[in-house]
Amino acid sequence: MQQTDVKAAHLTAAGSFMAGRTRLKGIVVSPKASTAATFEIRDGSATGAVLFTMDIASVTTPVNFSINIPGEGILATTGLYLTTSVGTVVGIEVFYG
Repeated sequence: MQQTDVKAAHLTAAGSFMAGRTRLKGIVVSPKASTAATFEIRDGSATGAVLFTMDIASVTTPVNFSINIPGEGILATTGLYLTTSVGTVVGIEVFYG
């Protein structure tokens, strides 16, 4: 198995985490108080294939949470791009490599 360096990127709104072939390894989400949201991590652009989708429920006191991607992670052939189809979040950090 080949070892790769794991890197991190942070966004507070829709946009590109990184460009180029990589694997999504993990995600940390900081939700907003009393705001439901749905976010997607897409392959390379706002119209790229959906790699990961998550719905976040509306709660009075939001708590950050992390998602570990099993195995070798989710392959993105052209990059990692964040879209939000419902609501907004305080921020999302991805780990990739």
